[in-house]
Amino acid sequence: MAIQAETRIDSNRLPQHVDTLLQVRTGKIKPVFTISERSAIFKTALTAPVKVGTLGCDGDEQAFKAHGGPDKALMQYASQHYALWKEEIPQNAHLFTLGGFGENLLASNMSETTVCIGDIYRLGNELLIQVSEPRAPCYKLNHRFELKDMSLRSQSLNRTGWYYRVLSEGMLEAGDEIFLVERKYPQWTIANVQKFLYKDTRNEEAMKELSYLPELGSETRTLFLNRLTKNLFKDDSGRLRGGEGEALPWTPYKLVEKRRETPRISSFIFKATIPSELVTDVKPGSHIRVKLGKDGKLVRAYSVVGGDSNRIELGVAFDKELSRGGSRYLHENVNIGDELQFGVIKSDFPLQQSADAHILIAGGIGITAFFATAKHLQEKGMDFHLYYAIRSLEDLALSRYLDPLSEHLTILDGSKGQRLDIPKILGKAKTGTHVYACGPDRLMSAITSTAEALSFPSSNIHFEAFTASTSGDPFEAELQSSGKVLEVKEEQTLLDVLREAGLEIGSSCEVGNCGTCKVTVCKGNVDHRGTGLMESEKADSMLSCVSRGIGRITIDF
Repeated sequence: MAIQAETRIDSNRLPQHVDTLLQVRTGKIKPVFTISERSAIFKTALTAPVKVGTLGCDGDEQAFKAHGGPDKALMQYASQHYALWKEEIPQNAHLFTLGGFGENLLASNMSETTVCIGDIYRLGNELLIQVSEPRAPCYKLNHRFELKDMSLRSQSLNRTGWYYRVLSEGMLEAGDEIFLVERKYPQWTIANVQKFLYKDTRNEEAMKELSYLPELGSETRTLFLNRLTKNLFKDDSGRLRGGEGEALPWTPYKLVEKRRETPRISSFIFKATIPSELVTDVKPGSHIRVKLGKDGKLVRAYSVVGGDSNRIELGVAFDKELSRGGSRYLHENVNIGDELQFGVIKSDFPLQQSADAHILIAGGIGITAFFATAKHLQEKGMDFHLYYAIRSLEDLALSRYLDPLSEHLTILDGSKGQRLDIPKILGKAKTGTHVYACGPDRLMSAITSTAEALSFPSSNIHFEAFTASTSGDPFEAELQSSGKVLEVKEEQTLLDVLREAGLEIGSSCEVGNCGTCKVTVCKGNVDHRGTGLMESEKADSMLSCVSRGIGRITIDF
């Protein structure tokens, strides 16, 4: 079991050395978790000194106004807690790395039980900071650690971290010694304040003292004062569970059926271990992320063939030459009764509601992207046609979903010389028709070049790749914020390397479709791959899951 060390303080012998700074971290506001969610929780460890002013470290940002200000200039989190979290939540152990709670400061020994309100610490030669208040964990921790109740766990266990105000500005860097200069309130440790914040909430004696404790941060002091003078007890549920509708939790599903559809393709039916009362139907263009591999670190996204949020059917092809490990693991290692962790069903390839007609073009396993779409179009009585190109009838997968489509379906058997006639298909398309394609790169290229030749509007063409070419020449990626240089080998992706370096980059499809993993390119040339960026974005951005730098590039996020 992990043990938290504590430093004994003799108030009569101050200043006293109490700890050493392990890391200083800063971060920028960016979209995370979901497209609409913004946060600066993903911070990067600095390798050079940074100036600290009354509002915190230079270059550090907060997406939510209440997360910043003079009373919250710096946030520290106890590094010892990470070992405890890994021990208690082993399925998500890989997420509990230093910096995971969005802290600015990390040290070896300090914790909520050894740090007191009003404590003044000296770091380096000139910087003086004072402990102001406990951190109030919010719902973004639920997203960050992929647990619905992570913020509540953090609060209940007093593993929240704490804030400082800056009394004297100065420089700060990893390795600085931390000296306790003054301790006025040894009875008011962060943990003890939290006891009256969240547990013994109606203790009037504590309310009176904390309401008028001048060194206590104004937010926390006002909370106690409102309880004391107005009998107003704030509801924490919004802070702890807010944004729940957009959260991306991982939910256990058990494999209940596995069927070989073709020599290369198998179907998998998973049922939720604990069925939800709120059932979500599969929408057109839906996919879902699943954790694979022995330790669950291999995350892949697959099109959802059918079902709902309690029962998911996938169709997955296994190609020994192209597999990056996910399809191999599903085909060779996952058996009936095995349990896997799934995300939520998302649609990043939806139908265009303004279209007058819809043309669906699938190559090989790309058909899985269109089963739900074709079913929806047929049920709504909409104008559509599905073209499905296969090598031979031996490769015809999941025909039970195709049979009801009748006149809306054309199957092209390559072994009989049947080919997709892209010029003919696009040439006879009516005005207002939208085209959706999923298949190999050569199919996408053929549609793009033909559309250009026929002046078919590019805004009416939509692609989804079912695989992606990610390998290539090795390159180097320099992190603008720290100057650190990461090497990306031939078979690695930039996304993989960034994650191995402890940097958390959002992602969803991981085949270059959705754009979630976009990073900023500050300098250098990029071999752009995937369809998740507009042409105008390629000048200063790249998809870290598929695109590759040329030589050395400098990036930021």
